[in-house]
Amino acid sequence: MSKFILLMLKNLGRNKLRTTLTALAVTVLVTICVVVLSVVATVRMQLSTEASQAKLIVTERWVAPSEVPVRYIPRLTRIRGVEDWTTWNLYVGFFDKTLRSDRAGLGFATRVENLTRMHGGLENVDPAVIEALKNEKSGVLMGSTLMQAMNWKVGQQFTFFSTSTAGKDLRFKIVGVMPAGVYPLSFFFRDDYFAEGTGNKDTVSLVWLRLRDASLAPRVISQIQHDFASSQPALKVETESSGVARFVEKGKVILFIIDFVALILSIDMVILLSNSISISTRERRVEMAVLKVLGFQPLHIVAMVVGEAMLIGALSGLAGAALAWGASALAQSGRLPSDGITSFLLVFPVPAQAMMWGALAGASIGFVGSVFPAWSARKVKVSDVFSRIA
Repeated sequence: MSKFILLMLKNLGRNKLRTTLTALAVTVLVTICVVVLSVVATVRMQLSTEASQAKLIVTERWVAPSEVPVRYIPRLTRIRGVEDWTTWNLYVGFFDKTLRSDRAGLGFATRVENLTRMHGGLENVDPAVIEALKNEKSGVLMGSTLMQAMNWKVGQQFTFFSTSTAGKDLRFKIVGVMPAGVYPLSFFFRDDYFAEGTGNKDTVSLVWLRLRDASLAPRVISQIQHDFASSQPALKVETESSGVARFVEKGKVILFIIDFVALILSIDMVILLSNSISISTRERRVEMAVLKVLGFQPLHIVAMVVGEAMLIGALSGLAGAALAWGASALAQSGRLPSDGITSFLLVFPVPAQAMMWGALAGASIGFVGSVFPAWSARKVKVSDVFSRIA
C-alpha cells in the first residue's frame, strides 16, 4: 500500500505544472463557493430563528413605513390576554457623513425596561448594560458586527446621520454590545430620547404585543381587527412567526439563485478536474501499460487515478476554504479595513468548520471528476501501447 501511495505522489510530481494550475483553479472556485454557501447558511440561520406565535406585530395597514398613532397603544395593551408590550420607531441613516453603504445602519427606538423580555436573543444581556441604558439617555446597545466594522469600543460616542428623519441627527454613546448574531447590523436606544430628538411623539413604526399564551393569538387578532375596524389609520396584525414566514417566502427566490450559483461552481470544478485528469491519463498510457506488465490490476489503475484526483481536490478544497475562513476571521477581528469584501464578510462570516467541509467537498468533486477518466485508463491495452512504440 505504501508503495502504491508513493507511486501516486510521484505521478503528481511529474505533472507539476498541470497539477499546480488545476489546484489553483479549484482553490479559487472553492473559495468563491464557500463564501456563497456562507451567505446561504447565514441567511437561513437567521430566518429559521424561532419566531413566536405568542408575539403579535401591529402596524399600519396601508402605509409604509408604518405610522401607528400613539393614542392606539392604551387600547391595544388593555386587551385581555396581552401580558407585555413594546414599540419600535425605526431610525435609518449612516454612521458618518460619507453616506457610504458600508456605513449604513438601522436603529430601533424602544422601551428599555422590558428590552430583554420582548426581544429574542437579548435574554442574556448583562443587567448592568440595561441599567446603563436607563441611566444614559443617549445610550445605545450596539450590534456586534457594527462594532467590528466601525472598530468601536464600549464608551464610544458617535453622531448618527438620519435619512428617515431628515435633519434630526442624534448623538449617541455605546453602553453595551449585543450577543454575536443578534441584530448584528442594528442598535437599540431609548424611545424617549428618539421622541425628544426628532420631535415625533405622536406615532411609532410598530407595536409588539406579548400574549399570555400562543393559543390566544387568533382571538386577540380578531378583537384588534374588530375594535379598530372603523379607525383611521387602519391596522394590520400578525404573529411574529407568520411575519417571518412571509419574509422567507420573498427570500426563497434569492436563496434559490444563490444555491444555483453554488451548483454551477461545483459543476465547473468537476469539469475542470475531469479534463485535467483525462489529459494526464492519455499522456501516461505507456506508464499504465508498464504497470500492468508489472502486475498491477485494472482496479489498481482506477484507484491510482481516482486517488490522485481526490488528493488534489481535497488539498485544493482545504486551501480554498482556509483562505475564505482566514479572510473572514481577519475581518471579524478588525484587522482588515472595513470596506468592500471585508464588509461582506462581516455580515456573512465563514465558520472554521468550512475548512473541513471544503476538504470533503474537494475530495468528493475529485472523485466525481475522475470516474470517467479512471474507467478509460483501466482499459489501456498493453499490446496496443507497445505496438505503437515499436
